[in-house]
Amino acid sequence: MNKTLIGLVLAGGQSRRMGQDKALMRYQGSTLIEHASSLLKAAGCDEVLISRNAPNFLNDKIDDAGPLGGVHAALDVLCNSNAGKGSAIELLVLPVDMPQMTPQLLKTLVSAGREAQRSVYVKNRFLPFYLSVMHNTNAMLTHYLVEQNERRVVGFLESLEAIALEEANLARPKRVNGVQEKQNEKITRMDEAQWLNVNTPGDWPDDI
Repeated sequence: MNKTLIGLVLAGGQSRRMGQDKALMRYQGSTLIEHASSLLKAAGCDEVLISRNAPNFLNDKIDDAGPLGGVHAALDVLCNSNAGKGSAIELLVLPVDMPQMTPQLLKTLVSAGREAQRSVYVKNRFLPFYLSVMHNTNAMLTHYLVEQNERRVVGFLESLEAIALEEANLARPKRVNGVQEKQNEKITRMDEAQWLNVNTPGDWPDDI
């Protein structure tokens, strides 16, 4: 069965701590929305959707649902449009405010998910994540948000029995013989940088 990998940028936050709409702030010459979209495309997404409560974007259908509100809106649209077409849907979800995330890590999530045919996230990180969309995934998320009134991303992923990858086991660059200690320090800095979440002006990365 053919699979369609859809990227979803979560850009619906209110940016109160940033003091301005961070989704429209510029990083390396592009808005954060454009940058996140490029990361998802580089990770192999066939199409990218933008969850953002504004005209011409994907709007939440459940109020105050947090990140999962955007996922729910995307699933609602995708499952309805895909009905009867016979192709499976996969969703790769990335927040707009993680500008130093890498396509390599996103590809790791997708690869692990496809191999296990299950949803995947990184333990203690939760976002971004890969969602293996089944026929009942949208109904399960609706129940989680409406009937259970839950909002935790990890809680929903656990309900799907998603795989939690150990961060220490993720693919890393090759070490250089003779300078192993310095190389390890460089790897640690690089690994941590990709998880940067910009919520305040003080969080903003230096390499803008």
